[in-house]
Amino acid sequence: MKRGLGIRDWGLGEFRRLCCAARTRPQIPSPQSLIPVFLAAALSACVSVLPEAAPPSARFTVSDVTVDTAAAPARWTLSVEEPDATLAYNSAKIALSRAPGRIEYYAGGEWVDRAPRLFGVALVRSFENTGAIKGVGSRLTLPVSTYVLQTDIRRLGVVHGGGEMRAEITVFARLTNGRSAVHASKLFSATEPVAADNPAAAAAAIDAGLSAVQREIVAWTLEEAERAGK
Repeated sequence: MKRGLGIRDWGLGEFRRLCCAARTRPQIPSPQSLIPVFLAAALSACVSVLPEAAPPSARFTVSDVTVDTAAAPARWTLSVEEPDATLAYNSAKIALSRAPGRIEYYAGGEWVDRAPRLFGVALVRSFENTGAIKGVGSRLTLPVSTYVLQTDIRRLGVVHGGGEMRAEITVFARLTNGRSAVHASKLFSATEPVAADNPAAAAAAIDAGLSAVQREIVAWTLEEAERAGK
């Protein structure tokens, strides 16, 4: 005679059946487990709509020049002060004027430093290139000297007018003893054609004009300093 299932046997079988059903039943993910998925999707969407970064702006510098001179090595020393300039030109931006009294700046290109500082550094190097002055430097490197060259940049940029574009440079120079005595002063200027209306062409034309002004200033300074020393 077969024994019937007891309550204990029936409970164990039912427990196993329920466990098997739970394993085969689809699992519903918890809200917490979905947070990383939502974050990844949101970040992916943000990245796809962000604009691409603009390419870096081109940077330009000011060249120094070589001036041939037959003068004997100078017995005097020369300090070159950093050029003065108004805020219109005391900037790394390349100035542009389309109408009188109006200043704009080129986009997509600029000087590697403030334009007056670049001109001052180039001017010191141009004096060094002559080999005629052993003691020459900026006012910081040569605080005490026989003469001090002071310059004021009055115009430095590209001008549109008369159907053409040209770079205009105007620099006033003053040779002093570093205190109150002014030995000589003169206004220098140069113009150069601009090949195209873009930062690269503008910087090239301005640099050419500054080179012409540097040659004149160097030759003039050597002459005036020798005259003042007699």
